[in-house]
Amino acid sequence: MNKPILTILILLAGPLAAAERDATDIVRDAVNHWRGLSSYSVMTMVIHRPDWERSMTMRAWTKGDDRTLVRVVAPKKDRGNGTLTDDDQMWTFSPKINRVIKVPSSMMGQSWMGSDFSNKDVARSDDIVDQYDHAVLAAETVNGIRAYTIESIPHEEAAVVWGREVLTIRDDHVVLEHAFYDQDGELVKTLRSLEIAAMGGRTIATRQRMVKTDEPDEWTEIRVDEVEYELDLGDSLFTLSNLRNPRD
Repeated sequence: MNKPILTILILLAGPLAAAERDATDIVRDAVNHWRGLSSYSVMTMVIHRPDWERSMTMRAWTKGDDRTLVRVVAPKKDRGNGTLTDDDQMWTFSPKINRVIKVPSSMMGQSWMGSDFSNKDVARSDDIVDQYDHAVLAAETVNGIRAYTIESIPHEEAAVVWGREVLTIRDDHVVLEHAFYDQDGELVKTLRSLEIAAMGGRTIATRQRMVKTDEPDEWTEIRVDEVEYELDLGDSLFTLSNLRNPRD
């Protein structure tokens, strides 16, 4: 088959594959699958640089679409550092200075806990559902499971960091890859799922790595060590008082 005919067939196949599922539903299902109605997890975060590497063990709780509490439990020098998000607001706590600090909107694009994740990455995982338009670019079968490549473009008035995002999501709601582009269309960083397994009664990405495009030797990995879903979590867990003085 000559190249022009092959190209035409590929172009024709794209819309047929794209029509299989609605793009917004795919993204929403992936977010809901990852967070559940509520969750509790223990995670290890590794921050890697060419000349050093450090790791932290964290506990995290989520409730609904907009409330998250993350607390560092190890190593000892970082123990007690925490982050609380509630809707569009975010606070951090450091036991060294014994202060709760509200993160201003101007700082949401900055590094979270010195990692390659931004404060915005942690604060509102559902923003991509509500504040973006989504389109399926392609569909393929990966290891026997259908996977969709989705381009997400923010609404003109959306208060978001990225110019666009491209996700690859499997039919079982696992995100294989999530690429972040700036306002000029340049790829800034990519989150890839390196390990996928059954945990907490569902299949999830248990190890993910965020890598900067212009500094590929710098990356951050998050490994899920344990997770539970659909727990009865009280609202008092997600308060500034509990952020400062843990009662969990």
